[in-house]
Amino acid sequence: METESNKADKLERQLQEDNHKTWGWVIYRCTYSSDKDWMDFMSRLNFHIQESLKLHNGLDMMESLDHHVLEDRALFEAANPITVCEHFRQWVQDAPQREQGGPAMRSQWYNFCVHVDEEALQSVISGPPPPTDLLGTGYVNLVCLEMLGGVRAEFESGHMELDRCWMRVTYQHLMPTWYNLFRTQGSWSTEYREPPQVATS
Repeated sequence: METESNKADKLERQLQEDNHKTWGWVIYRCTYSSDKDWMDFMSRLNFHIQESLKLHNGLDMMESLDHHVLEDRALFEAANPITVCEHFRQWVQDAPQREQGGPAMRSQWYNFCVHVDEEALQSVISGPPPPTDLLGTGYVNLVCLEMLGGVRAEFESGHMELDRCWMRVTYQHLMPTWYNLFRTQGSWSTEYREPPQVATS
């Protein structure tokens, strides 16, 4: 039964509202020290996505999920979140039409992306394997293209705007929990935590 709090139902409604075929976030791979470690990271991420969707009777949403990992060692190795933000800004100019056959609408896909550097990668794979890492300290860097509503006043002094375009979020809840949270305009302002703090859902 569909409920307002059902995360899988929300994803389905969002696709219908935007007239899009796929959902998810672009993931920038910015560490290339070990392909094995990267596969471990992606495996853990997929585990938590599937478990969360299963909890909400929404495993069918895996069919429309696209991680869209951008891998290019020459371009992205050791790239910081600000560099990724600028590349993402260029990427989204024609991506919605190319991938969805229409405009971006309100899709989180085209306003946020995920940055994974070596530090973030190790925070995930150095912990216990799923599902025992549910309360662990693993995180990824979430990058925001348009910070509608800005950030709270306590984070404004002494920082350039681009410095606030990213934050650390718990990887276990990346999708669908964080994905749904950032559907709402102004959510960056309410959820933002200044690194090295990690935002928890």
